[in-house]
Amino acid sequence: MMASLAVAGALMLAMIAASARGAVRLPPDARIAVHCGSVEHCFLVSKRAGLIIWPVVGAVLFVVLGGITKSSLAVGWVPGVRDVLVPAVLLVVFGFQIGALVLAGRGSGVAAAAGDAGTRPERETTARSD
Repeated sequence: MMASLAVAGALMLAMIAASARGAVRLPPDARIAVHCGSVEHCFLVSKRAGLIIWPVVGAVLFVVLGGITKSSLAVGWVPGVRDVLVPAVLLVVFGFQIGALVLAGRGSGVAAAAGDAGTRPERETTARSD
């Protein structure tokens, strides 16, 4: 159980480090995606808000799930579930955070394509009929 919380703590530190790296690397006008379950529920927030939201979500999940797995509610659970639950959930959240930061670094969808349209030369495409 303690190893589980240690791994989860390391993932929390990784989330904080990813936000710190994003604060340095991302442009000031970057928009960071915050996913609320699906693509339809994805919100673009400012750089500062996005860099704060992801570690806060991780910390809330760490405290809530860590508390549940240490409480009497989890007495009847299989020990493997108690040991793997918190790190697994934090790993998924960390993956979403990294994905959001990568997308923010590339620019956001249509706005990025429209902004780069004048700077990149168009390539000619040819279709072969072989």
